Amino acid sequence: MNRCFPILMPALGAWLVMLIMGGFVPCPASAAVIESRYAQITYSDLKDLRKFNDELYMGKLRSQIRQRGSDTVEDEVAAKIDFIVEKVMAVLDMFPANLKFSIVIHGDESQVQKDFKRIYHIDVDYIAFYSPSENKVFYSADNANLRVVAHEIGHVVAENYFTVSPPQRIHELMAQFAEQHVTD
Repeated sequence: MNRCFPILMPALGAWLVMLIMGGFVPCPASAAVIESRYAQITYSDLKDLRKFNDELYMGKLRSQIRQRGSDTVEDEVAAKIDFIVEKVMAVLDMFPANLKFSIVIHGDESQVQKDFKRIYHIDVDYIAFYSPSENKVFYSADNANLRVVAHEIGHVVAENYFTVSPPQRIHELMAQFAEQHVTD
């Protein structure tokens, strides 16, 4: 799998060698990546990650989350995402083999909308969306509540479970069901 790394090296030659030898993919200079069990989570600013984490209030589910070794915000976000993925899979009774997808956390919804426009060439007012072609979810840090996150992960699970993607309306019903029952 290709790994993202910040372009911090001034020498173009060293960058090219790393790209050819390691299969690395360059990221924006300020991008950071968190690896969870199911997701590769990319964010550009630690304050956005903190905001995402704060907005992703888990309520009574918090006591059920298994956190990795330390108490960093990165570990907490990874643990929350993994818990939500497992919860959504249980709610939908769909367990895709070797599920792995990407998440991009943006500071606000305008950046999410720019990504949608870049991919689909349509203006929207979305606060989050899942792109099946990229197997990637885009979230806005200031709208990262549990139901929104579960809804988009519902799309991920459904898309990765079926060999042939279900019709869009069925996809949406499954994501809504995941959103409504994530706290059960």
